[in-house]
Amino acid sequence: MVVVFVLVTAALSLAWSHAKLMSQDEMYAFQTYSVRSVAELVQVQRTEPISLDPLLYPLLAHAGMKAFGAGAFALRLPALLGFLLMQVCLFFFVRRLAGERAGAVAAAFPALTATLFYSAEGRPYGLMLGLYALALWCWQVATRESANKRRGWALVGLAAAIALTINAHYFGILLLVPLCAAEGLRSLQRRQTDWPVVVAIYAGMAGFAATMPFLKAAGEFRKNYYNAGSVGLHDITRAYRSIFVDYTQMSMPAQHLWMALLVAFAAALVWGCARVMRGGLGPQIPAAEWVLLLTLAALPFCGYLLARFVTHSIEVRYVLGAVVAISAMLAVAISPWLRRDGVFAAVMLALGVAIVGAGAARIHAEQKKTEARLASLALPAEAKSALDANPDGHLYVQDLGAFEEDRYYEPDADVRARMTLVYSSAEEMRWNRHDTMALTAMHIARFTGLPVVSYESLRAQPGEHLFVLYHTGWDWTDQAFAEDGARVRPVGHAMAGDVAAVGFQ
Repeated sequence: MVVVFVLVTAALSLAWSHAKLMSQDEMYAFQTYSVRSVAELVQVQRTEPISLDPLLYPLLAHAGMKAFGAGAFALRLPALLGFLLMQVCLFFFVRRLAGERAGAVAAAFPALTATLFYSAEGRPYGLMLGLYALALWCWQVATRESANKRRGWALVGLAAAIALTINAHYFGILLLVPLCAAEGLRSLQRRQTDWPVVVAIYAGMAGFAATMPFLKAAGEFRKNYYNAGSVGLHDITRAYRSIFVDYTQMSMPAQHLWMALLVAFAAALVWGCARVMRGGLGPQIPAAEWVLLLTLAALPFCGYLLARFVTHSIEVRYVLGAVVAISAMLAVAISPWLRRDGVFAAVMLALGVAIVGAGAARIHAEQKKTEARLASLALPAEAKSALDANPDGHLYVQDLGAFEEDRYYEPDADVRARMTLVYSSAEEMRWNRHDTMALTAMHIARFTGLPVVSYESLRAQPGEHLFVLYHTGWDWTDQAFAEDGARVRPVGHAMAGDVAAVGFQ
């Protein structure tokens, strides 16, 4: 049955990936990972990164592109395999806690949550989920088995899982919190240190050294990063909400209702686990394993503290590993009822229907979104005429995300060739209080060969320049044009923005 759920998850993820356009962040990753060689990839990540991650995911995606061609499938393949690895490891981990039926529930549940999105996103987060679950399973086997061959492999797997997690994403260091807490309690209970396990944990920690060259390169962005200093307690609740649904698309009343339901779910989950723990309703679960699950479930709190006192920035996707613990705890909490054949069959049927139904709805919504986006890329006649008549010959875009996505998917080769990115550290700092986009643009210019110009150089050129304006928080052109007294002549609409001819005095 677990195999069926894994295959269903793979099918839904692949369908979602096929329907989904590459996002701005995926474009950064694609441009980096599709370089000619591993040596060039390492050089880019060490000197001029635009995808600010350690080396593990770039290497895996680069290998995928060599095998399957440079495209979205190869870019996203490591994320999908990581998500499937999470499901498999959850099954084996929870089977030792509460039986095979509970293991099946734990393996299936993540596919029902919003984290399924990261199995179809060419970033490290789906891979991290798999490595988190692998580390938990290896630690469990290593601590439960006596000195034998299986324990030896589990220790090697534990060290590797820790090192790989840290090299998948800098916030992967948080994996050490539940592992060290659980092993610390176990040592206190045993009144002695299990040195092979401790050595495996330390060996995995040593993998952090491999991130240092890339962490230093990414540190260039830290001084004026786009969300630096915005860390708050709301990031904790945002992380838990984002595990289950994309709450950003909800109205505020719907968000409040969802938050109330989430609180009720958390209370029921804690009650169910406590009932199993104290009531003798199932296998005796070691206290250290409860600590492991509880501290991993609290990963958003740990992420908040790391961001608050060290990194000064966080995204909710950095701490989605909590879903591994939540899935395991849910399965354990309902395990007493799963002993009944009818209840188990009903739960599995409900999970299967819900996963397929939710997945189909997500894929349909993504297809509609993609169709609308692609339709917006067709330049209207008036905008195309203005572009053809413009002696400058370029179509300028300052919004980096729009430039990345629109240029890649623009069906008109002539329009695509004319699209040119505009950046300015000074203007971005003046109007947006960060220089993330400008730094990224300069790095893009150095190793991709894409057309990139500075706003300052363009402002000094006579004549009219054709811009696509987006009037968003990322696009500072409206303010800069007004400050510089530029003449802005509306031309039309295209690419979900306004096309205008801009002349500088």
